[in-house]
Amino acid sequence: MVSMKPWQWTSLVSSLRHGRCLLVLGPELAIEIPGEAGGSASTVETDTDTRAMLSQHLAPQLKDAGYDVPTTDLATVAQLYEDCREFGSAALHSEAASFYSSLTVSPSPLHNALAALPFQLVVTTCHDQLLAKALRQLPHGGKQPMVYRYHFRGDARDNPELAPAMSVATPVVFHLFGDPEEPSSLVLSENDLLDFLISIISNRPPLPDSLRRALARPNQSLLFLGFGIRHWYLRVLLKVLVRVLALPQPFTLEPWSGLAELERKQTVLFYQRGTHIEVLDAPVDDFVQELTARLKAGGGVSDAPEPPLHGIRIFISYASEDEPVASRLFVSLRDAGAEPWFDKDALKAGDRWEEIIKDQLHDTHFVLVVNSRALARKVDSYVNKEIWHARERAKEVRGRFLFVVAADDQAIEEGVKELREYQQLGLSADNYDATLAELISLIRREYQLRQR
Repeated sequence: MVSMKPWQWTSLVSSLRHGRCLLVLGPELAIEIPGEAGGSASTVETDTDTRAMLSQHLAPQLKDAGYDVPTTDLATVAQLYEDCREFGSAALHSEAASFYSSLTVSPSPLHNALAALPFQLVVTTCHDQLLAKALRQLPHGGKQPMVYRYHFRGDARDNPELAPAMSVATPVVFHLFGDPEEPSSLVLSENDLLDFLISIISNRPPLPDSLRRALARPNQSLLFLGFGIRHWYLRVLLKVLVRVLALPQPFTLEPWSGLAELERKQTVLFYQRGTHIEVLDAPVDDFVQELTARLKAGGGVSDAPEPPLHGIRIFISYASEDEPVASRLFVSLRDAGAEPWFDKDALKAGDRWEEIIKDQLHDTHFVLVVNSRALARKVDSYVNKEIWHARERAKEVRGRFLFVVAADDQAIEEGVKELREYQQLGLSADNYDATLAELISLIRREYQLRQR
């Protein structure tokens, strides 16, 4: 099984079920090489992809021109080709377009597995059309993908808006690095990558507004696959997209095999600084297989409206005397679609309490404190430290982070003094449902504001 936290699986599967999980594909996807006539069946090439194939196609031409080619990395090889007096930029893009138009590889099992999942929007940095082909070739008539591309050298007319009919049956495949049908739109060399990033950051030309809105919708998950930790420019690209487009907290799969421990830690820190990208260590094939199985076990695609707090993580802090109130809130928030964290269920004997609490507060979207006279009597207990850490975390989060419910009539006046600066909702048996509805509305509204 793929090692992921329960809330991560819950968030991804729920988003998929309700059509709110978008896929962003990097170039490192395995390809399938067709067998020769009368020979063996097609074989999956796990160590290569179409970008690597293009690099291998360009390298002999450079060697024939007398140039040393020290790497197979496409950006570097393409830059050498562009700088070569015998070729140049126009020849590079024309050669690449010709290469992709004559490509004979087939969608791999991974392409087919991704095509079968209910993504309504796929943003890809691949130049090939293998995913669109896999979508069309699905059993029972397949899907009807609508294919678009970004032309970083063009203008608004070269980057039309997406059709509004986007759905699981008619998904949009958006080629962020251009399309071979317009060779000058292809992002190939190191210079192309720099110019592309400048275009994205400066918004000239702008990405389609409909694409930006689709990417930044609240209550959704973004899944980055196949970006590859080996390439610095792909790491930078992913982080730039997350920050410039104000994307919701995404997941990225980065297989760590072959990396030293120090490099792993540095890579995770790079992704998380300023963006809090969830970095998952897993082979892409295994992950997609398990995601498919979990989606099926969860009931597949749902036609029902998603719950109001879908995927929102809420840390519940309370005094032990108020456990009945906290337990009831836990169940109510879970039923509303949230992912509440409740230490009575989550902590086990022998766990390192403070380290786990800090991790949970870092990962959570909101903290809910149950204020009471019992809480005010605490002096140096774990709950005092929780509240202190929560207030410190609130300073780092844009917008409202900490919510307070008063568990008894006198909690607002006699509860924890440090909580008086926060709006408090009175909670009692008589008004529980009304207060819960108000709390859910406030959390949902604040979460949506935070995603803009």
